[in-house]
Amino acid sequence: MAANLFTTTALGSATYGTPTISGLIVTSFTVNESASVTEVKDDQGSVVAIAVAEPIKEISIEGMRTGTFTATVGATLAVVMPASVTLGATTIVTGLESKFASEQFETVSLSAKSYVATMT
Repeated sequence: MAANLFTTTALGSATYGTPTISGLIVTSFTVNESASVTEVKDDQGSVVAIAVAEPIKEISIEGMRTGTFTATVGATLAVVMPASVTLGATTIVTGLESKFASEQFETVSLSAKSYVATMT
């Protein structure tokens, strides 16, 4: 059930809940953004130039399978993100773990990487 969110004027907007993934009740969603950094040093060892390239977002998702969720390592993943986070054009599943326990729902832990470039 969606929540009604009430805020004061000091807090103009807030994000509540988790992103939507078809067939999964998401309980936790983490995005870690990084980039490749190359440094150029002079003859004294001081950094005189830096190149920052290849931004990538690593994603961790945990949730309960509703029966329709399917994912495969090496396949693409579609995620509907809140406005505060933008993923790249291609998101690839890099790890998948399903957990089964007595008197518990089936849970899924998934890792993925999101790349800026569109890849097919």
